Amino acid sequence: MQVLVTGATGFLGSQVAARLLERGRSVRCLVRPGRDASGLRGRGAEIAEGDLLDEASLRRACGGISELVHCAAITGNWSRRAAEQRAVNVEGTERLYRAAREHHVAQIVHVSTIATLGATRDGRPLDESHACNLRHLHLPYVESKLEGEERALAAARAGMPIVVVHPSHLAGPSLDGRLPSAVARLARGRMRFTPPGGLSVADVEDVADPILAALERGAAGERYVLGGHDLEFVRFYAALARTMGVEPPRGTWPSAVGTILAGAASVLDAVGLSRPSWAPERFRMWGWYTFTDSSRAARVLSHRIRPLEEILARTAGRAAVGAS
Repeated sequence: MQVLVTGATGFLGSQVAARLLERGRSVRCLVRPGRDASGLRGRGAEIAEGDLLDEASLRRACGGISELVHCAAITGNWSRRAAEQRAVNVEGTERLYRAAREHHVAQIVHVSTIATLGATRDGRPLDESHACNLRHLHLPYVESKLEGEERALAAARAGMPIVVVHPSHLAGPSLDGRLPSAVARLARGRMRFTPPGGLSVADVEDVADPILAALERGAAGERYVLGGHDLEFVRFYAALARTMGVEPPRGTWPSAVGTILAGAASVLDAVGLSRPSWAPERFRMWGWYTFTDSSRAARVLSHRIRPLEEILARTAGRAAVGAS
């Protein structure tokens, strides 16, 4: 019984593939042409070159597999990538599940994001019943992931064995040594202030494990929140900075600054000068909280959250190497 993992060169997808291989499973990884898959191949994975935009390659990749974990997505909020994100995160997802249906794949885990459940202004935790309340912010990544998730759930209602999981913010070590941009900036001492708001932070391995459990006992059409420790941004990055031995942020930007920056970034965007780091969509999320309630995943998928100190140490250990 072989498992296909999409997005297997990414932060979460690589961990999912590694955990499957550690358990003795036969793993096939869908990898875009030109991407370095030597680490996956070295661990014993079969590499299937393909692309979510190429349906023929998806049919080939799905041939002979019994299970599928769909981690692949284009992340980031920047309006100038909206068309590309929709092509991959929505249309690509539909193509993949069409190929999976043709090959009678027995179990599918669709990896969504906590953002499709929305956010709150007061820190109330999000669970599977929460409906997305961020549509008015026009966030391309959220919009594309939400539509991709809706298509996955529609396929599940039509009889496909699709389970949806909602990971929160992921930390911990990367198998390829790459650093998230915010952690790299912190490691270089370039994070003086953080946005207002907060996140739920989980170790990437603690999220990979319940994804594997969802292959075994997740219910088709159900959703499971895979959250972690709920912290304001300033508290999380200050704690991580102390663990890394670098200067922590001095405080939180006032919400009014975010409004000003969003306006300025919108002007840059209108004249074609915006960049991902100055995309207006980034500032529109200031002041929102994505705290989580993972009790359903704890009951059904044995989701466990390791101590925050351990998550910080594992993240800092990799960050220290990357910063040297």
